[in-house]
Amino acid sequence: MALQGGTALRIYELCLIIHNDTTEEQQDQMLRSIGEIIAQHSGSVLKTEKWGKRNFKYIIKKQSKGHYCFLVFEAPVSVLKEIERSIMYNEAILRYNFIRLEKFVESPAEPVVIEPQTETEAERKVEAQAETEDVTAAESVAGEETAATEE
Repeated sequence: MALQGGTALRIYELCLIIHNDTTEEQQDQMLRSIGEIIAQHSGSVLKTEKWGKRNFKYIIKKQSKGHYCFLVFEAPVSVLKEIERSIMYNEAILRYNFIRLEKFVESPAEPVVIEPQTETEAERKVEAQAETEDVTAAESVAGEETAATEE
């Protein structure tokens, strides 16, 4: 944690969900304006990341898709109110969230991508499981009938 003029700088991550209809240029302008606010308060932007357009699980302000952007920055606590004020008046930003990070890792590991199974593979697994259950059930019924006839 660096000290700048007597105030402690902390590391934060800002997650933004931006309206579906915004262009790349508009998104860049929003991120630059937030970066300028951070710079005015003796902070610095460590990383900017755009994840692109994603589908929402739930409708947000009548939208089903939006652009996800992340901003990792180091700044004093007072900058959060200023950023929040500018975000609240921007109708293109659907949701936002600040997260305080203990430390910032420069190069995070690449996310593991799991290939989705094709429907045929999944169907084969379900069928195989159903067959095993049928065989087990048939064996238990046969075992009960044998036990009943012996008595």
